[in-house]
Amino acid sequence: MAKRTRPKTYPVEVDGRKTRVTVPDSDEQDVLRDWLADNLTPQAVATIVSFLQPVRTNDHDVDEQVRWFAERLVEVLGGYEAQSRLAEEVGL
Repeated sequence: MAKRTRPKTYPVEVDGRKTRVTVPDSDEQDVLRDWLADNLTPQAVATIVSFLQPVRTNDHDVDEQVRWFAERLVEVLGGYEAQSRLAEEVGL
């Protein structure tokens, strides 16, 4: 089995709480954006974000990773305003 290394993180404040989020490699972000654009509609991405945003688990590291992923999806959509508009468009 390959040795797992902890990802690099940076501090941020979310909803008034300080937390750390993962620093992705820029190549990985490009791959993610391309995959999303090729496989999902913006409305589907906005729906996924809507369901990821309130998720909380008993594992802080998992919460950080889910939050990071939701933030990357929002970036792909063009920001929180676009995400909110698209989510409303599909009835969320």
